Amino acid sequence: MRIWGARQAMRLASVAALSAIMSVAAAGCSSPTFVLVDEGRSYTLDEVAALQATVDRPAAEGRPVAEAAALRREALIEARGAGATGAELAEFVTRTVPDNGRSVPYYGEAAVIDGVPAWVLLEIWGAEESVLENTRAWAFDRESGAVLFSASGP
Repeated sequence: MRIWGARQAMRLASVAALSAIMSVAAAGCSSPTFVLVDEGRSYTLDEVAALQATVDRPAAEGRPVAEAAALRREALIEARGAGATGAELAEFVTRTVPDNGRSVPYYGEAAVIDGVPAWVLLEIWGAEESVLENTRAWAFDRESGAVLFSASGP
């Protein structure tokens, strides 16, 4: 009986260890809160408008709007951790894009739009007492902060 008890304990310990490893691996594979692109791409305003349809929808889609403020903070922390460009963009968003408590940035890009160095920002938003389900595209002049483009999508 002792041998069986020891084997059973070892199996249980092995299963527990494997379960812990898989939990850590799954957490590491979760989708990012914020995607930063810094590849020097050039766009027209029409191409910026099309980004809403071509960029993957964010993990925050379908979450309650009540969670938007916390999700926004998480996204901006992630952007800041993505290097100098991400930190610069996160600072710009913090200063320039008002936190209305109903939107979460999920994609940012340092790009050139019609010859102007710009920030491209996609966010997901929802009506009060609803869920995050709509997208909005923004383009800002990187130097002046002026809005070059803004449009909501589905």
